[in-house]
Amino acid sequence: MKRLTLLISVFAGLLIFCGWAFAEDKLIETEGTSSISRDDAIRQAQRSAVEQAVGVFINSQTEVENFELKKDKIFSKTQGYIKRFSVLKEKKEGDLFRIVINATVSLDKIKDDLIAMKILLDSMERPKLMVLVEEDYKSMDNLGMGIASTEMSSMLGAKGFELVDKSQVDAVMHNNQGRQALAGNANAAKALGLKFGAQYVIVGKVVAQDAGEAYPDSGLKSIQASLQLKVIQTQTGLILGSVVKNGVSAHMSPLTGATNAIQMTVQKAVDEYIVDAITNSFQGFLNNGSPLKLHITGVKSFQDSKMVITTIEKMEKVASSKKEGWNKTGGVLVLDLLYKGTSEELAEVLDGKKIGSGKIEVVDVAPERLDCNLK
Repeated sequence: MKRLTLLISVFAGLLIFCGWAFAEDKLIETEGTSSISRDDAIRQAQRSAVEQAVGVFINSQTEVENFELKKDKIFSKTQGYIKRFSVLKEKKEGDLFRIVINATVSLDKIKDDLIAMKILLDSMERPKLMVLVEEDYKSMDNLGMGIASTEMSSMLGAKGFELVDKSQVDAVMHNNQGRQALAGNANAAKALGLKFGAQYVIVGKVVAQDAGEAYPDSGLKSIQASLQLKVIQTQTGLILGSVVKNGVSAHMSPLTGATNAIQMTVQKAVDEYIVDAITNSFQGFLNNGSPLKLHITGVKSFQDSKMVITTIEKMEKVASSKKEGWNKTGGVLVLDLLYKGTSEELAEVLDGKKIGSGKIEVVDVAPERLDCNLK
């Protein structure tokens, strides 16, 4: 039954995720009140609609540094997020105006601002990325400068993502596991991500080639670049999709032309695909449950393990749980959860929670794992 529940949950999550990923607008019905004027009541209703739309991306339980100040910046742009609205009903109660509206809110604009202000990444606990991109130069010297990976890391870092150190990436690029990942082996990419603590691995290849003169007798070389990449979610090994981006540059120097063309492809990939793929993936997990491994020591009897499992399964935001194993000798219980939140949030709920005659103590928190002790 647990297995069936888990499969249904994952299938439903995929359906919701696919629908959400392409949702640009959200229709929201809200009410606004004001003792100042009818127009002010409408403004309050619009602000409420934007608050609900922000809630699509930000968990209300999530603590974000200086969030209140940033939240005001978001809500100050209410008019820019509301595409259209209609008044459904209104009435005046003494000096109080009460208005209900239907508002169409642009999720894309809100998401862009949440990313720009790094609010969305804060709520995601700033996922760590690993960038593995190889380069191939046709009809020109193999520059071997790592232009694509350097540019991509720089752009993603500027957006607030954490990245696996370049020296660590360089060390594995050409070993067996690195070559397998670059060849398209998702399991190899997943293993590398887990090894270096990355939640997402970006794997790709850029091909740059000299296409000859850009214009007759101009002396300018036409350098074309094509970047193909995919994003792998490390916890599940799921390939979030793939994309191809192209760029072209005319320059007297093949090196400068190649650099410019590759930069164009990377910019397109980051702005038009990578950030959306990662944030959509996280949002799907937040709405439907993300994989989280729970290790609990000090579980000394089978009855204690049943008590712990029952308590965990009844907790809010636990979409499903599956017992991976329990060992009486070591007193270790391992559960695979689908949890609608972050490991940090689950830690807050579990720490100090009473179970039978004991209570849970959280001892270690990682993005995909929580270690606890039953005292």
